[in-house]
Amino acid sequence: MTMIKFLGGGFLKLLHAFLMLLVHLSLVLGFISGARVGDANNIRCLEGERQALLEFKKVLVDDYGKLSSWRSEDEHKNCCNWEGVHCDNQTGHVLELEVHYLRGMISPSILELPYLTSLDLRGHDFNQSHIPEFICSLSNLTFLDLSLANLSGSFPDQLGNLSHLQQLHLNRNDLKVNENLEWLSHLSSLEYLDLSDTNLRAANDWLEVVSHLPNLKSLFLSTCDLPPMSFSSLPSFNYSKSFTSLESLSLSSNQLNGSILKFLGGICSLRQLYLGNTTLKGQLVDLLNNLSGCAKDSLEGLSLPSNQISGLWPNNFGILFPLLKEINLRNNSISGTLPKTIGNLYNLNYLAVTSNCLRGVISEAFFSNLSKLKYLDLSKNSLTLEFSSQWVPTFQLNFIILDSIKLGPRFPNWIQTQTKIIMLDISDAQISDTIPAEWFTDLPPTLAYLNLSCNQIYGWLPNMLTKFENEGLAIDLSANQIRGRLPLFPTKVMMLNLSKNRFSGTISSLCKISSGFLSYLDLSENRLSGQLPNCFMHWRKLVILNLASNNFSGEVPSSFALLTQLETLSLSNNSFYGDLPLPMKNCSSLSFVDLGNNRFFGQVPAWIGESLPLLNILILHSNNLNGSIPLHMCWLKDLHILDLSLNDISGTIPQCLNNFTAMTQIGNSSSDIFHRYYFKFVDTMYTNMTFVYEKEFVDNARLMLKRREYKYDKILGLLKIIDLSSNKLMGKLPDEISSLLQLVGLNVSRNKLVGEIPQTIGQMKQLQSLDLSRNQFSGKIPSSMSELNFLSDIDLSYNNLSGKIPTSTQLQSFKASDFTTRKKT
Repeated sequence: MTMIKFLGGGFLKLLHAFLMLLVHLSLVLGFISGARVGDANNIRCLEGERQALLEFKKVLVDDYGKLSSWRSEDEHKNCCNWEGVHCDNQTGHVLELEVHYLRGMISPSILELPYLTSLDLRGHDFNQSHIPEFICSLSNLTFLDLSLANLSGSFPDQLGNLSHLQQLHLNRNDLKVNENLEWLSHLSSLEYLDLSDTNLRAANDWLEVVSHLPNLKSLFLSTCDLPPMSFSSLPSFNYSKSFTSLESLSLSSNQLNGSILKFLGGICSLRQLYLGNTTLKGQLVDLLNNLSGCAKDSLEGLSLPSNQISGLWPNNFGILFPLLKEINLRNNSISGTLPKTIGNLYNLNYLAVTSNCLRGVISEAFFSNLSKLKYLDLSKNSLTLEFSSQWVPTFQLNFIILDSIKLGPRFPNWIQTQTKIIMLDISDAQISDTIPAEWFTDLPPTLAYLNLSCNQIYGWLPNMLTKFENEGLAIDLSANQIRGRLPLFPTKVMMLNLSKNRFSGTISSLCKISSGFLSYLDLSENRLSGQLPNCFMHWRKLVILNLASNNFSGEVPSSFALLTQLETLSLSNNSFYGDLPLPMKNCSSLSFVDLGNNRFFGQVPAWIGESLPLLNILILHSNNLNGSIPLHMCWLKDLHILDLSLNDISGTIPQCLNNFTAMTQIGNSSSDIFHRYYFKFVDTMYTNMTFVYEKEFVDNARLMLKRREYKYDKILGLLKIIDLSSNKLMGKLPDEISSLLQLVGLNVSRNKLVGEIPQTIGQMKQLQSLDLSRNQFSGKIPSSMSELNFLSDIDLSYNNLSGKIPTSTQLQSFKASDFTTRKKT
């Protein structure tokens, strides 16, 4: 009020007039808005177009009920109100059709929508069929999206008929070019083109065609297998007539060379440049000098990740490219320190330099001018952040990725000032401090990913009851020293990793996680106890369940039967008892099962072979199992590792073990062992871009090999092991076992096996460890054993073998005690 008086009466009259104008405008705009709403509700779609849409629906498979509003009853007849259908408010003609993630063919009835300007079928499953040619007759289309649609084959030339197209999305399909892109040259109105993940190797004319699209602003040709070419051989390229409007360009994941940078430096309209994984190599300063044509004055985004770029970062970087908003140089070999001139890029909102060779100390002064920064990734460098405990940044970050950067020993206060975080990763950051309880109980509702793992954080974890906006929150607090009972977690948790801590008590509080998002739960290596609560029906999307190395007891609950998507189950090193859990029979997606070192009893059930066809690893050692090995076990053709040791199993070894065909093939650490999770974050607060962050879970197990117990993880896919030791097996060792040519370890020691060692055992040339000790084998040691060149551990002792040890450098290197025939004690 004081200020108004100071300004005088003239200002009051002006303010009054301005307020009256706002009132008038609000009434007018409200009238217009109301008229539009009324028109939208009252307009009726044309009967012919409604019938065309119903025909369109008939041939589709709608798994998620996206077209449930498309009905013929009187109250639903107005197709302008159907989901994904947008009509002209004046004429009622259908103008836009937007239906995602359906299946089946597209009906030609769509041609009965002659005024259609936008067709969005993103994510539709065409089941590897070709692009329907009749779509090319929709001559009024300005927008066409067939991305991620499982299309195959080549592009129909008729696409060139869509002369009004402004946006064309055909990325992430299985499409290819047979000869050229001549059809594309007819789309003179095109502003946005995405052909990423398309095979363009045969398109020698790609550069010529796209350079003459006069209105083209955005071009995405990443992962297109573009034919190699030397851009330095294009000295006569006429920039004044080519790429006159191009602003965004992505040629990532193609075979390009450094000459492209000098070529692109001449495109004066260029704002965003993405050249990730394009085999660019050389000193960073040289590459940047090549790029410093007229483009440097307009460039806002520079993305060169996953190349072979090395050398120091030039000090004048921020001066060379003064308008930069985005810098992405992750996964290179850039050394030295971050140039201080980056701190002068006032518009910078994205900085990612993870996995380089950067070093040094960064102070708060570096960030003093970066008030627009939203995305910060300095991870996996030898950097130290030294900030005052009182420092409050001028920015509000959405993404903070600082894993393997020194932030500690105190928990960073400045992070607690960030209220819009979507992703926070400060794992392995040398933090040795108590949990900031007040901050934890009031985490930003925008949070989607929290990783504080591999620090020395201690104390009790408070309840985390913030109402998070994202569906599918990921929390990783593993490898710390957090103690106490499990707190309450948000119901929308998708990933929860609390392994390698000191949590104790029961896990009944986790039953509150009931939203159905949970797919990853790792509580291994804690001090948790008690019986498992029977609430697994809330977690039907579980893919990873690891409860190993705790003090759990009791039987496995019946609700396990609902975990039909489960791929990894580890309950090892607990005190579970009862028959092997029958509810597991329904978990047909299981590839990894470790129930070792528990108190399970009863027979090895036949349903393991019948109902778990995808098993790679089966570990049941150190239990109280009895009976014989069921023949159905031989159905597990993908089995890599079978460990039934230290039980009370009797009977004979099935001859059909040669059906383990995975043990005859060269092993690799492939997707059958690794589980990768991709968290997608959409930051609508500044770029509307989708950021994909990969979280890898690797199965691990403790196995006996070469008479020692080892923990294996990333090389599990390379191992082929059978361990049947310390049981009561009788009969012969089947000759058929010699056909498992890729077997690395075979242990049948401490049984009651008789007869001769198979003469063909020398075929198993990959054997590194062979233990047949403490049985009743007789006869001579097979001469073929001299062919086992990779053998580094052998034990044939305490049998009834006779004759000479076969001659070979390998066998002669072992101790005499490995072959002794003294009676067992």
